[in-house]
Amino acid sequence: MKIKVMPLGMIGTNCFVFWQEGDPRCGIVDPGADGEQVAAFLRGQGLEPQAILLTHSHFDHILGIPGLREQWPDLPVYCHPADADESRKTVQMFGSTFPAVASFGNLRHYREGDRVEVGPITLEVLETPGHTPGSVTLKGDGVLFTGDTLFRGSIGRTDLEGGSYEQIMASLRKLAALPGNYQVCPGHEELSTLDEERRGNYYLVQAMEG
Repeated sequence: MKIKVMPLGMIGTNCFVFWQEGDPRCGIVDPGADGEQVAAFLRGQGLEPQAILLTHSHFDHILGIPGLREQWPDLPVYCHPADADESRKTVQMFGSTFPAVASFGNLRHYREGDRVEVGPITLEVLETPGHTPGSVTLKGDGVLFTGDTLFRGSIGRTDLEGGSYEQIMASLRKLAALPGNYQVCPGHEELSTLDEERRGNYYLVQAMEG
């Protein structure tokens, strides 16, 4: 799997484009802003987007969707149902007039154990609530798209509406228990590996010991 990371917007949210070399079909994870920039990258690489996959619906992970939809109007958006409506609250919280995820056309819900196929690539949905009620981690072959659940050396906030420290710690235990090592592709900052976080991430260590 090839992965392109694109930090977007004022907060530098990591948007990921993934595809299999030799196959133009690709997926987009968390287009947080600048959809036109993402679209330009896709066109430059000759890639054809099949789906937008959301790890959660905070505004800084969804603002690029309209720009992509201008180019590909029928592009499906996947989101956990608990976050499709939750985004209305966060949009209001930050004073944005941006529409909530639940209002998007061609919205598809995914839950624990669901699989999304993008060309030859399959991602499995792991429910990892805590940052938001509907936060998910997308698990592929050797890669985890963790959104704002797990960062390099840290975790996502739990003090916003819908957040839960107890839930995120349970989610971290779930990730730590996955067999083997994975590249961790988080919603912000640098990439890491699950083994690195098992060794050096205070919160993940605490979750493993809890």
